[in-house]
Amino acid sequence: MNEAADGEQSIALETLYPIREVSRLTGVNPITLRAWERRYGLLVPHRTDSGHRLYSQRDIERVRTITNWIAKGVAVSKVASIIDRGGLDAPRPAATPEVPTVLDQWQSSLEDALGAFDLTLLERRYEQLLAVMPLASALTGVLLPVLRRQRRGTSESLLLDGVLRGRLLQRCAHREEGRPSVLLVNLQGAEGEVEALATAALIADAQVNLGFLPALPELPSLLLAAEQSGCKLLVMFSEGPLETAFLQRQLSALNQHLECELAVAGGCCALQTDALAAAGVHCMGGLGQELCASTRLLLAGQFDS
Repeated sequence: MNEAADGEQSIALETLYPIREVSRLTGVNPITLRAWERRYGLLVPHRTDSGHRLYSQRDIERVRTITNWIAKGVAVSKVASIIDRGGLDAPRPAATPEVPTVLDQWQSSLEDALGAFDLTLLERRYEQLLAVMPLASALTGVLLPVLRRQRRGTSESLLLDGVLRGRLLQRCAHREEGRPSVLLVNLQGAEGEVEALATAALIADAQVNLGFLPALPELPSLLLAAEQSGCKLLVMFSEGPLETAFLQRQLSALNQHLECELAVAGGCCALQTDALAAAGVHCMGGLGQELCASTRLLLAGQFDS
């Protein structure tokens, strides 16, 4: 048997995981996993004949290593070179006993505060978390994974949901004279509002004055709001795919009548890349530190979607 056949056989015998399972195991959003692969070459998953990504245990360990370096403040663009040089946090062999990562420990401390229903401690944990890692890493690696694990409608889930909404709205509400205005519209409704607010907060970090609309208004009203606010960028947020009619009609109409840049953010960017490009709409991507950079590039007229 030749080397290629040996390699194929070893892959076939190895347990492989779909992207949703990797997201559940690591707490990293699927959109972020795809971005790490496409933009930075951090991951090279196997592919099925139909193009679906499959990840090995080593890939999962690599994702955990990446999040550890990001949590230490290393830029995602620099992580690959550190890992591939054999940094101290290089992926452990699969046989090594599971050791809690930094993100695991933060998630546990947050869940302990929730379990005790201690609002003061929960607020303190939030402040401590943001003191040691960027907002994007805190959201994708700790806060949102913990929120998603809570059973919807329980006191614990509602407590964390309320804290996140309040803190994220506070970041979005900060304004300074002379900054460009950005308007973000949540297309997901109440169910996706925390993710929409997280996206808005990351965009606000680009030194802009951000306006947040929790739902999509009628088109004339939205156009009027964009004009009167003097916004330089209108962002539509959706984690799921946009309806074809919305893509072809409303986004097209917005593009024709808006005097500012139009972009989308969230999971729809990865799910409908070609359709959004055909509609002439910029794709900013999902939750991640790159949202801040994308905002600056769009406002400078230098964004290449």
